Amino acid sequence: MSKAGRGMEQLEFAEDSLDRREAGAKRLFDAAEACGADPDRCAAGRWMAHMFAGDFAAAWQESDAIRGRGGPDPHRMWSGESLKDRNVIVRCLHGYGDAIQFLRYAPQLRSLAAEVTYEVPPALYELAPYIEGVDHVITWGRLAPVAPTKWDAQIEVMELPYIFRTVVSDLPIAQNYMHLPQSRCNCVNRKLGRNHPRVGVVWAGGEWNHHRSIPFPVFSELLRQPECEFWSLQGGAAQADWQMLPPSPRLRDSADLGEGILNLACVISQLDLVITVDTLAAHLAGAMGIPAWVLLQGAADWRWMARGATSPWYPSLRLFRQHTAGDWAGLIADVRQELHTWNQLCSRPQMIA
Repeated sequence: MSKAGRGMEQLEFAEDSLDRREAGAKRLFDAAEACGADPDRCAAGRWMAHMFAGDFAAAWQESDAIRGRGGPDPHRMWSGESLKDRNVIVRCLHGYGDAIQFLRYAPQLRSLAAEVTYEVPPALYELAPYIEGVDHVITWGRLAPVAPTKWDAQIEVMELPYIFRTVVSDLPIAQNYMHLPQSRCNCVNRKLGRNHPRVGVVWAGGEWNHHRSIPFPVFSELLRQPECEFWSLQGGAAQADWQMLPPSPRLRDSADLGEGILNLACVISQLDLVITVDTLAAHLAGAMGIPAWVLLQGAADWRWMARGATSPWYPSLRLFRQHTAGDWAGLIADVRQELHTWNQLCSRPQMIA
């Protein structure tokens, strides 16, 4: 086998080794690069390993190396120039949760740039102005501005942690950076009622990664907690799972209270707890400081890092991880026991007054 062939073989093995084996994966990426594998791809693999380990500073060094080589990348918008006193447009082109997570940087960017415009997906257009520091919002499609927006620097929202060289110890505005209209939240609160502790649930993420989703028959074991009132926050095709349950006054659907992500956020703001897979609801809860339990697959996304029950990105979140890849039943059993304990505490009168 040629040196380049050996490099590619080691690179593919390294990429398969990332989950919970960060140090070994980094060594393999180094070896693959030494054997002639693509250096940018090796650097991207080391970047992921560093982020899993919470070593953000080392990850930014990998980003510097990739940028320094100057290879073509259609996804790279920012070329490394200073944003001071520039007219900047921030484009939110990834998932809705990604936008919620990284728009926390808006106050920092506003203090640096002359003017900042945020281009968000239409589904986030109504919500984005309630994130601290997000002052000028545009979108595309039917609601797109008539006149083109003037800018002289553009960045993708997920580049902001790199631009500000974030490390775990100084994550900006780690909680309560989304402030919803109180009148609308009060209206939702009246519709929710108050008979039991309110628990919002989401069991399925986006269809692009089905490993994040929990089969509903497995997840529904949580709904056996009799003292809780469960509110489905589920979107997409998986909403149909909820309709198959026997009618119960304890099983409610947030879709009955209105549509749209702003409405979903208002509902979450009035709940006592959210139990969700890795999807938008986790980010909405975290951005408002609402307690949420996030149920993670064994190979969780880098933003949740490789281990631990807490997230530096969102202090109000608690992370539950699969002990064995694919074992949702074991995780749900753990969560069900924790929910029983939580409910005993929450059922005290002062907790739900």
